[in-house]
Amino acid sequence: MNDNFKKQISDIDDLNEIAQIFSTSTELRERISEYEKDPFSAKFSTSKNKVGIHFGKKGDTIYLLGDFNSNDKDNSSTVEIILDAMDNGLLTSAQVLDNGLFAGLIESCSINKLGFDITTVSEMSEKDFLFLDNNPAVLVSTSSDKEGKFVDFIYNNALEITLLGHVTKGELRIDDKSFGYIADYID
Repeated sequence: MNDNFKKQISDIDDLNEIAQIFSTSTELRERISEYEKDPFSAKFSTSKNKVGIHFGKKGDTIYLLGDFNSNDKDNSSTVEIILDAMDNGLLTSAQVLDNGLFAGLIESCSINKLGFDITTVSEMSEKDFLFLDNNPAVLVSTSSDKEGKFVDFIYNNALEITLLGHVTKGELRIDDKSFGYIADYID
């Protein structure tokens, strides 16, 4: 997120209002346009089983991997474990959250025009959890048939894992509140 956006939302507490501002972001639309051309994260390009940043299908489960509370930008050990998970065919998508969780979710939904239904965590405010862009965590998704193996793999590698929710057909839901549809953010 650019400094203008950060300044614009700094005094706003209503998440729907922030999301509305977000839906008009030309920066977001430009990133989505780039992902449509090349939907892969450079950080994960060395995997033999390359996956894109985009969610695959309705019903896939969405997780955050790594410590999302940390200000430490070094997530290299998290990236290495995710590369191993990709090599083992356990992921359907993976994206480093350079621009905050909400932006990452929108970007991950945009290519296949899917949605999400997630629950925020209680360790921090909803606003910070969704919109802070100094988050070193990685947003991933996995299919239901590989979820058990994926979770075991992550626990066996002692990586912090947070279940967010699941991929939906097109509506964006956070804590049982609707934030519209993916078309509102990408059209």
